[in-house]
Amino acid sequence: MTLEAIMTAGTAYAARWARVGEAAARARAIPSNRIAALLIVAIYNAAGFADVASTTMGLQAGAAEMNPVIRSFMDALSHYWVIPKLGSQLLVSAMILWFPHRFVLSIFSVAVLTTLLVVLNNLRIIGML
Repeated sequence: MTLEAIMTAGTAYAARWARVGEAAARARAIPSNRIAALLIVAIYNAAGFADVASTTMGLQAGAAEMNPVIRSFMDALSHYWVIPKLGSQLLVSAMILWFPHRFVLSIFSVAVLTTLLVVLNNLRIIGML
């Protein structure tokens, strides 16, 4: 690849990200999007903390982690698996707040629902439901 091709690709990449930034700013300018984003982020993080707590209780009761990604964190990091789990959640939260477009909010609403279903399943497994 020539230097000119690299520079052109870099310029196109920068222009594309500038357009994304402008779209994010337009989405943040809509008050209902910001309110919805805050609500979704609050519920998402509460569900994430509940997931960590219910997973920990399940593991203590003898259950096994079924998510292979989280299982690998558990194997590699012992009880510090919570750090990448909650860290990724905070990253997602920041993304939602930065780009609260209705499409993004819809996608992450499904993620919130999925996380809540996981928590309910964890509670069912440990006998709390």
